[in-house]
Amino acid sequence: MKKSCLLAATMLWGAGSAYAQSQPQTSPVSEAASEVGEIIVTAQKRTQRISEVPMSISAYDGATLERLGATELDRVAQMTPGLVIQLQDRLLPGISLRGITSDDTSPAAEPRVALFQDGVPITQIASAYGEMFDVDRVEVEKGPQSTLHGRSALNGGISIFQKMPGDTLGLEAKAGVGDYGQRLLQAVVNIPVSDSFGLRFGALKRQRDGFLEDTKGGTYNSVDGQAYRLTARYKPNDVFSFRFAGTYDVDDTDSGGAFKSNVFAPRNQQTGSVEGDVRFWTPTHLGTFGDLAQAYSRREIVGLSGTSDLTLSDRLDLTAISGYRWYTACQAGDIDGTPTNIIAYDLCNDGEQFSQELRLNIRRSGPFEGFVGASYFTASNAQMTDLGADERAMALLLSGALHRYAPNGLTNHQINAALGAAAANYKPFHLDRRRQTADIETYDLFADGTFHLSDRLQAFVGGRLTWDDKAVSMQVSTPSGVSRLTGAALLMTLTPGGAVVRGSHSSNLTTGRAGVRYELTPDVNVYAVYGVGKRPEVIDLDPSGAARILPAEELASAEVGIKYRLFDGALFGDASVYRFDYSNFQTFQRNGDRLEPVNAGAAEATGFETQATWRLADGLSVFGSYAYNHARFSGGAYDGNRFRSSPDDKFAFGVNAVIPTRLGELAITPVYSWQSKIFFSDDNDRADLQVRSRPAFSDKAVDEFQDAFGLFNLRLNLTPERGPWSFTVFGENLLDEKYVVDAGNTGDSFGMPTFIVGSRRNVRFEVSAKF
Repeated sequence: MKKSCLLAATMLWGAGSAYAQSQPQTSPVSEAASEVGEIIVTAQKRTQRISEVPMSISAYDGATLERLGATELDRVAQMTPGLVIQLQDRLLPGISLRGITSDDTSPAAEPRVALFQDGVPITQIASAYGEMFDVDRVEVEKGPQSTLHGRSALNGGISIFQKMPGDTLGLEAKAGVGDYGQRLLQAVVNIPVSDSFGLRFGALKRQRDGFLEDTKGGTYNSVDGQAYRLTARYKPNDVFSFRFAGTYDVDDTDSGGAFKSNVFAPRNQQTGSVEGDVRFWTPTHLGTFGDLAQAYSRREIVGLSGTSDLTLSDRLDLTAISGYRWYTACQAGDIDGTPTNIIAYDLCNDGEQFSQELRLNIRRSGPFEGFVGASYFTASNAQMTDLGADERAMALLLSGALHRYAPNGLTNHQINAALGAAAANYKPFHLDRRRQTADIETYDLFADGTFHLSDRLQAFVGGRLTWDDKAVSMQVSTPSGVSRLTGAALLMTLTPGGAVVRGSHSSNLTTGRAGVRYELTPDVNVYAVYGVGKRPEVIDLDPSGAARILPAEELASAEVGIKYRLFDGALFGDASVYRFDYSNFQTFQRNGDRLEPVNAGAAEATGFETQATWRLADGLSVFGSYAYNHARFSGGAYDGNRFRSSPDDKFAFGVNAVIPTRLGELAITPVYSWQSKIFFSDDNDRADLQVRSRPAFSDKAVDEFQDAFGLFNLRLNLTPERGPWSFTVFGENLLDEKYVVDAGNTGDSFGMPTFIVGSRRNVRFEVSAKF
């Protein structure tokens, strides 16, 4: 399909915004918006129709998420222009907006894409991905949003808001089953305790097998999660109100990550027979060994948010948002992607954070409205990484001899036989351990104002000052003694004497935005905005104790867009064109187990995004989205490379059709999403950019990418005219597209990259009831 044809089509059949009023409270804005079915958002720290917000934003209310079957954020990403989520697993997601990715799990990591749960920032990626149920809305804001949301919104942000209690006593329940062992139980109760106080409580239990089979039974990357939600509202009068949201998520499975080698085929360690091939979706056997725990994945997350609103006068409101988050996330498994005992891992992250924001909102009374505020954030994060290795297998691997047996490989018994008498000189299990900590403290001052220069023309400007302090530590040791291969650590670099090394750094930065919005007609408006986002200086602590300060990244972005509602509201959507320039882009090169920071220098992107919905008739509408993002490095060793996890083209198209039948109302929602080729690393798998810990082997194949692919999902829902019941069938990836969600990983450092399979075709059936 020619790009010009696709652009024209998507201008008419764009996308994924859910234009349906979703806020439980009423206001002049929300009441007017509900009449035309437009979603209400709070992207600019105040209640607005989505068409009034001068930025590229996609928003989805709870009803739309239900229609899309979006129980996880990666389903939202399929519909959202500019958003890509690389779901290696729930503990290690990669989230990319307009080509800029956040997936660093280190304790001092600085996000580039902000994530918020009920107004509270989530700064550690291992605790970011939770169950999405009983959600009021999801907002995806693109472009630099540091002024509005802080330094972590370098190139955008994703906000999730839970449903607040309503005014009616009610119970909602859902149960589901499906293939791949899918099981679902969910219940939500809404309790209006009094006219001024209400409670809402929800609980969910979800299970699903993984999509990579174990030749000895079971699967990898399975899901076994529980989630609990508690929200409360208290409004004793017209002057004060308080909202509380609490979330608790637990994941607990006995399956490790689905890392599969494309170099060595699965081989039975007892019989020596080859039991499969190197295709990423076919069965294998992976596991830990030695002193490491058996493969598992466990995570626990607690999130608390309290928002107080106090009306000071006809023009002034005071808002305070207090947030607390605690989590622990651990995972063990095979890292070489083969049944042979070579390298295995056990990784644990944990953290605790507290945040406080105080904001004075100035309501419009004349030409001006805006806000001014301050915030405080503190966090203590830690990570422990255990890498275990069979020194006998590593002796062959590091010499390059093991690769000569590809693709069948060797069993551990055959490796010992190949080494002969020398095998007795090496340990069957060696352990390297790294502990890292980071204590972070941040202060912010911010302000933003909108000037109504005329009935049609608005100008806005805002800025934020940030002061940041970090204290970090590292310790690398060998708990079971030094390696007989190296006389020190084997897969890591020891800190001096195995002691703790420390470092600290303070920095500050200024970010801002400015723009204009003009109403061409009451139903069509255009905007232009220029924004600067920054990522603070980062301290990278070397095992020697040397502290390297990585310069602040800076993104300068210009965007122009149009938002429209035509044909009496039947066709509505938006389109935007943007350009950004990036300086001091910090990426990584892998050296052994460690991702070493590399300043790739300058980068740039030019893009176009559009999304729209067209109501063709009562009960029939089409929706879709399209994004073009030409993001490239523009200097240095990475010159000309694509950004990782960044497709040049991405689109989605769907239909909502409601058909009356004898049995009741049948709703049909087919959705097809497609994206072009992506690489999984900024080095684009170029051999000259891949740093190896040993020169004896080299991964010369350019295969760590996912070619263009599309996914077709379908939801059928039957709601009888009488009774509380409804019945739903949801099919995902019905064309059974075979694709990977990640490639390379730690195994790539040893010339044996691993690949993680994406979702395979699956179908689930759900029964719901509302009382």
